[in-house]
Amino acid sequence: MLFKIIKFLIKCFLHVFFRLKVHNIENFPKEGGTIVAINHKSNWDAVFCVALLPRRIFFMAKQELFSKPLLGKIVKWAGAFPVNRGTADVGAIKNAIKILKNGECMAIFPEGTRVREGEPHEIKSGVAMIAEKTKAPVVPVAIKGKYGIFRKIEIFVGEPVYVKSEDGSKLSHEEIYEFSRQIMYGVLKMAGENVEGLSC
Repeated sequence: MLFKIIKFLIKCFLHVFFRLKVHNIENFPKEGGTIVAINHKSNWDAVFCVALLPRRIFFMAKQELFSKPLLGKIVKWAGAFPVNRGTADVGAIKNAIKILKNGECMAIFPEGTRVREGEPHEIKSGVAMIAEKTKAPVVPVAIKGKYGIFRKIEIFVGEPVYVKSEDGSKLSHEEIYEFSRQIMYGVLKMAGENVEGLSC
C-alpha cells in the first residue's frame, strides 16, 4: 500500500516537470513473470518505468549506488538489487530469475549501461538468456524524448516477445544473441533512434 502511495506521488511529480505520454499500455501483461527490455539514456529511465508502468518493476542497479547510505535505501525500496557490472554476476542473475518465477516484473537494459544519443549500441545477450530460462515474455519498452524540464517524454510499449525455438529445443548462444538483437532493434525503432547495424 505504501509503495502505491509513493508511486502515485512520484507520478504526480513527473507530470509537473515533464510532458509525459504512454502509448500502447494495453500490450503490458497484467500478470505473470514479465521481462521489460528498455533503452537506457538517462538515470531517469528507471524512475519513469517504476512510476508509469502498471505493475511494480524490479531492476538491477550498479553496486556503487548501494554503498551510499541514503541513496542505497531509496533504490532498494524502489525495487533495485545490486549487480557487479563487467562480470558475470551469478548472484544478480539468480535474483532476476527468482523474481520472474515469482510472477513479478523485471526490467533489464539490454545494453548493460547508458548509451547517449549518437553513441554506438552494443547489445548483450542477458535479456534473451534470462527469458529462455524463465519462459517469461519480453516486453520491449522505448523511452523517447529530450531529457529536460517541461520536455516531452513518450513511452512506447511493444508487443510481448517469447524467446524459444520453434521445436522446443535449447537455443544456441548465437540464437540467444540474435533474439537479444531483435528485441533491442524493436526498442530502438520505437524510440526513433539509429538502428544502423541492427537491422533484422
